[in-house]
Order: sequence, then structure tokens, then C-alpha cells
Amino acid sequence: MKTSAPAPARPSTAPRAQLRRLAVVGLVAPVVALAACSGGSGATADATAQAATAPASTSTSRTTAAPSTATPSTTSTTRTTSTTPADGSIGDRPVAKKIAASIADPDLGHTIKAAIVVRHFPWPAGQPVGAKQFEIVGVWVSVAAGSRYSASVEPSMFSLVAASPAQTVRPTAEFAKQWGATPLKAAARSQKTAGWVFFKVNRGTTSALSLAFNRPPYKVSTTGKTIPQKTFSVVLTK
Repeated sequence: MKTSAPAPARPSTAPRAQLRRLAVVGLVAPVVALAACSGGSGATADATAQAATAPASTSTSRTTAAPSTATPSTTSTTRTTSTTPADGSIGDRPVAKKIAASIADPDLGHTIKAAIVVRHFPWPAGQPVGAKQFEIVGVWVSVAAGSRYSASVEPSMFSLVAASPAQTVRPTAEFAKQWGATPLKAAARSQKTAGWVFFKVNRGTTSALSLAFNRPPYKVSTTGKTIPQKTFSVVLTK
């Protein structure tokens, strides 16, 4: 009499990233596998990613620290301007404002800072419909990813929240090669990176803007601990 071997257990499909110990190798599909330092020891920071180059419960924090030396030089102002070329399209003139805003994730150890907000980036030629409906906003963001877990910080985890008209806007990558700007890139464990994050807000959006960091949920496979999804936000301009 022959017997069949039991079928292997199906992997969990819960939408949570798993935090793993450094000794464990590989991924468990479809879960994003992450690692945790055993014994709580820190990993060596990798600063080679330095470049010149949002909802559940919410917490807000600020900092008065001076902007990083990696940020581009700008002149602070609150005046916004636009012109109307002969072809009837909207001609925006960028207006920059220096800020000092900070978000800290105590669970994963991430630190996120915003140093500059630019309103009215000029639209690329040949996009009159988009230029009529939306304004391009750029935020210079620097990220220092935590070292305890291998949880990266991705540009897609940010969103811009406007007060009036009320809107929560995800970032866009379509302007990554415009104006000679360096877009923000992902920061892996212990890495630092900096760059621009661009958003398209409705025309007529007022000056009150906030930056949100939308942390996804994680689960530590070795302990079963769950790190829930959470949105951290900070005021950029009032």
C-alpha cells in the first residue's frame, strides 16, 4: 500500500513585510523579507548613497536644525507667480522656501527631514492639459534609514497633504529628469540619501502643506512581534 507525502503548507498571503534575523537568508514569497540584527547590535552605516541629488494613526514632530549641506542653495520667499505665454498655456515660475521639518520613526529608527519646498515648478513643454489642471510642487527630502531592521525607505512611501482644497497626493516620477534636479532614491538599511520628491496638486491649492510618511506593516518572524502600519506627518508650510 502506497501513501502520498503530505502537501507542503501554503505560504501566508497576509500583506505584511517580515523582519528577519541576519542569519536567515532568502525571501518568503509573497512577503517582503526583512532582517533584524541579532542581539540588538547595530549594522555599519553605508553613506555612499548620499546625493546632492501618506493613513492610520498620525504623529507630528518638528526640528529647528539647519538644512543639510547636501541641499541646494535657495532663497527663502513666500511669493508665488505665474505668467501666461502667448499660446495661452500657464507659465509657472518656481518659488522656493527653506524649512526645517523632521519625522522620526522610533520603531524602525528612520529619520526623515525636509529642508526646502518649491511651489510652481514650470511644466515641461507640450503638456498644456496637465499644466492647466495641476501645479508641480517639489520637496527636498533627506533620509537616514534605521539600522536595526532591514526596512528601507522608498520615495513612494511619502505623500503631500494639502489643506485647501483637501487632497492627499502621491509622488510622481515623471519629472525625475527635469530641471537638472536629482530625485530622491530609496534608502536601504543604515543608508542615507537625499533628493527631490515631486507632487502634482490642484491649481489654486493654498499654502498649507504637510509631508506624510506612510510606513507599511511589518512582522518580526523570530518573535512574532507585529509593527503596525502608521502614518507620520509634519507641517511644511502654513
